[in-house]
Amino acid sequence: AQKIIFGPEYERELDRVSHLIGQFRYMLDQRTEAAVREAEKASSRLRLTSEIMLAITALLFLFVLYFIIMRRVLRPVGRLSDVVTRLAAQDFAVEPPEYSRIDEIGDMAQAIRVFRENALERQRLEIQRDADLAMRELLARMTQRLQGCDAVEDVMNVVRLFAPEIAPAYAGRLYVHDEPSGMMIQGCEWRAPQGSVERFRFVDCWALRRGQTHRPDGTMIDVPCNHLNGDHAAQGSICMPLIGQGETIGLIYFEPNADKAGPLSESAEVYLDLLAERVGLALANLRLHEALREMALVDPLTGLSNRRQLDAMLKLHIEHAEQGGRPVSCLLLDVDHFKKFNDDFGHDAGDAVLRAVGGVLTHSVRGEGNAFRYGGEEFLLLMPGMGIEQARERAEVIRRNIADLQLQHNGQALGRITASFGLSTYPDHGRAETLISIADAALLRAKAEGRDRIVVAAVREREATR
Repeated sequence: AQKIIFGPEYERELDRVSHLIGQFRYMLDQRTEAAVREAEKASSRLRLTSEIMLAITALLFLFVLYFIIMRRVLRPVGRLSDVVTRLAAQDFAVEPPEYSRIDEIGDMAQAIRVFRENALERQRLEIQRDADLAMRELLARMTQRLQGCDAVEDVMNVVRLFAPEIAPAYAGRLYVHDEPSGMMIQGCEWRAPQGSVERFRFVDCWALRRGQTHRPDGTMIDVPCNHLNGDHAAQGSICMPLIGQGETIGLIYFEPNADKAGPLSESAEVYLDLLAERVGLALANLRLHEALREMALVDPLTGLSNRRQLDAMLKLHIEHAEQGGRPVSCLLLDVDHFKKFNDDFGHDAGDAVLRAVGGVLTHSVRGEGNAFRYGGEEFLLLMPGMGIEQARERAEVIRRNIADLQLQHNGQALGRITASFGLSTYPDHGRAETLISIADAALLRAKAEGRDRIVVAAVREREATR
């Protein structure tokens, strides 16, 4: 057994076993390496696949994120930014996009819409304010022009110019009340109105009857005025009375233009009221000015001009005479024995005599001179362009007309009325400054020679006044 165990055969078997074990180990290592390489290859493929999938996922994520950002954020923000830019440039015609989303974009869009609406309202208010300022400036300019008017014709020209600008959608007429006839007479018109006549009675207009603006057409049915031409004229017509110092002195009539007809705004009604008020005040001021002028320059008893007016007219006639080389005659007359009428019949009878003599003088100088009440029972006539002989003939006609007067007072005849006349002519009888005093000297001589006569100034009267 030892020999077998420790013999060469044993060594050879042991070496063979070791060789087999080494061969097995080598094969095992080869298989292990092959398995490892195969596993590494599989792992590489899986890693590549995972990387590809990860890249694809990342791309998909980026695409989805880009889509979301572009469609949900960038594009709405870009549109909103463009809207904000145009709104900042005062382009309020741009329409903000509608975003009903409940997020920041929706809130931003809603805020921009509110901003645009506020801007539009502010722009509308600014336009209205500018229009109001322009209209007020126009009314102020018209008021200034009306304040500078010296005659009714001037007022008509101002209204004819400014009324179409203040009410561009309306044609109209301005009527003035003629108190003696009780008629409303057209003073001016603009844009050829067709709905109202040029003359009508005061009672034919409901605005004049009521003293208020009258509109037969509108939200409330009302009676059309009788001065309108047919039923169609009542559509949109406006009658506005002109009231000054509590008295109706005129009427402004408006009718809409066919091409510009439309509802009358509240501000437009205010402007029309202001127009009527300004025109009414201007006409009232003119009437008051004319009444004061008559009181200052016209004798209230006879209706003739007084001595204050005489000074102005004498200067004017003398200037024209000096420039044109034409004569000017002055006729001074005095009612004979005037004190007798006052003593016998009373002062009312004397006033009646003065009024009758003033009427004769007014009728005698129509268009060919000026008659004045010089003082007391004295009257004076200026006759420009008349020489001595022509003025003497005119004086003789006046003398006869006065002598033909037959007056009665309280049923009593006042008797025969006569007058004495003194006549002077420039430049035949002296300087212009002494024309009245020369006529007065001739009048004194007519009284001294027996009254009821005409005395022409002589050279000695002219010399006496130098």
